[in-house]
Amino acid sequence: MFVVLLACGSQEPTAPEAPPGSGLEAEMKMLDSMVVACMAKTGPLDEAGAAFGELAAWMKQKGIEPLGPPMGIYMDDPEKEAPEETKYEVCFPVAMGVGADPEAGVEVRPFGGMQVAAAWHIGAYDKVGYTYSGLAKWIGDEGYDIVGPGISIYHSDPTSTPVESLKTEVCFPVQHRAEQ
Repeated sequence: MFVVLLACGSQEPTAPEAPPGSGLEAEMKMLDSMVVACMAKTGPLDEAGAAFGELAAWMKQKGIEPLGPPMGIYMDDPEKEAPEETKYEVCFPVAMGVGADPEAGVEVRPFGGMQVAAAWHIGAYDKVGYTYSGLAKWIGDEGYDIVGPGISIYHSDPTSTPVESLKTEVCFPVQHRAEQ
């Protein structure tokens, strides 16, 4: 799950990577409305880096500048779905007026404008599941339900940031049980 900096704010990470329920710091916030260019993918999540590269190359070719960090939107739980069947999207926020490119597999659409629960994950991407699990537990404990796919906002460049220092904001769209 991935999301954009514009989406969940610019607060600095405060909690290190931790197993579920051990020191997770989470908060409710609004995910700002934005326009995103995205590519839908199906397959192992360890192929997401290549998908981000593919989308970034398309944007560069078209002269499109991202308006914030990349994000991933994860439709499936990798713990419950076979790796080759896992559905996700890689996205960048872009300016209004950017056009889709169906031949390249690029969709452009509105995203955000929703309440999310968010927590920071510091460290390797392959350990982000701990943060997602901890956040899901926190959401339930606070009287909320998850109402959409997980979102990860990648605040660090993995090509120039040490793995142990990668900063990812993990979000789930939520709704309070009393409002349903």
